[in-house]
Amino acid sequence: MRFVLFPTTILLFVSTLAAGQNSSDQTAIQLPEAIDRTLENATHTQIAEADKEAAEAGSGLLSSGYIPVINSSLSYTRSQFPQIITPIRQQGTFPPIDKELYEATIQADWKLFDFGESRAVRQKALALADAANIKYELAKMETIESTTSAFVQLEQLKELRNVQTERVEALKRNRDQLESLRREGRVADIDILKIEDTIIAAETSVISTENSIDQLLQMLSDDLAFKGKLTVHDITTPGFKNDTLFNPDNPAAEEAPPVMAAREQWMASEFEKKASYRAFLPQVNLFAAEQFRSGSNFEIDDQWMVGIRLNVPIFTGKHIVNNQVKKNEAKSKEIQLEQARQSYHQQLNNLTNAQFETQKRIESAKTRVKYLEETYRIERISYREGRSTLTDLLTTESTLNSVQAEWIAMRAQLRLLNLNIAVLTGQLNKGLAIKLAEGEQL
Repeated sequence: MRFVLFPTTILLFVSTLAAGQNSSDQTAIQLPEAIDRTLENATHTQIAEADKEAAEAGSGLLSSGYIPVINSSLSYTRSQFPQIITPIRQQGTFPPIDKELYEATIQADWKLFDFGESRAVRQKALALADAANIKYELAKMETIESTTSAFVQLEQLKELRNVQTERVEALKRNRDQLESLRREGRVADIDILKIEDTIIAAETSVISTENSIDQLLQMLSDDLAFKGKLTVHDITTPGFKNDTLFNPDNPAAEEAPPVMAAREQWMASEFEKKASYRAFLPQVNLFAAEQFRSGSNFEIDDQWMVGIRLNVPIFTGKHIVNNQVKKNEAKSKEIQLEQARQSYHQQLNNLTNAQFETQKRIESAKTRVKYLEETYRIERISYREGRSTLTDLLTTESTLNSVQAEWIAMRAQLRLLNLNIAVLTGQLNKGLAIKLAEGEQL
């Protein structure tokens, strides 16, 4: 009777060899290409880009309230009684009149001074454009993180499936050996039933892992706009090299994208509140017009006009209400900014703690695998000599498999945490994402 255990080193060699074979396949999609494709196709990024372009258009120079406004109008009027066509040209001379009147006017209006109301409105638009640009960059980082995380999870599932498949094959070989021993009367029937039950449970785990792989491939297929059905052979996943921690230096909250965006939105609300106060102050406008008029039987007459207009608000209920609304909105944005700072510190602290915990679990699982392999070897000898039962042996084998799966899961989890921290601190890009996925030293 002989039990076969594939050590972790052999399993890692098998997975690395498979990764090398995938890398040689020029048609397989690798992580850099996948990131480029998702950045191009992801709706989340496209929405953020459209919002950025809209905000930038709204903050352009032509949006300023100090840009002159030029209008034109055309009209035809037929009246019951004649109307004056041209103004009085000579004193004591009555101007011509007609029942039909053709009129065309070109007029310009230029706001010269309004105590900074228009300037505050444009500053608000510029701040919103900055916020939209920050959100767009954050959306790109989130897209990169999502794609990289999917590749990391796929690598995890592939390694887990390799471990589970090798376990099933080893259990089946052990079952065949037990069958031979049972026919010789050296093993009880109950032992055959126990190992059959273990094989069924192990095969069920393989099916569950394959289902998870299929679901992940379907998600990647949508993100990559891949025509047809993706398989594991269409994706080259990054191999897990080292298990490193990503700890950026001085990750100040004010440089985090969510905080930066919240600050720009708060500044925009402050400018808007400022503009609402300035709406109560006078405005000075320069205006000019060129007017063309004609009747049914007269030549076209034209005249120009220029002037300065002073608008002094006396009472406008709408302005009063608007000012109250903008003050409260500015207060809300200020609270949201402080909330963004607190959320950043909490998330960074939680992610950092999770990093160290995951690293310790990786070290613990690696050590446990080593000792469980030795324990399993001793258990096999003990079972062959009749000093332990098959139940004890299968319990040790099951524990070893669980710890191997935990080790693989924790290695993937550490990479996902690194990616999350890179996004939170606003440092993630394509090159960094690839290094974090593989565990390269930074």
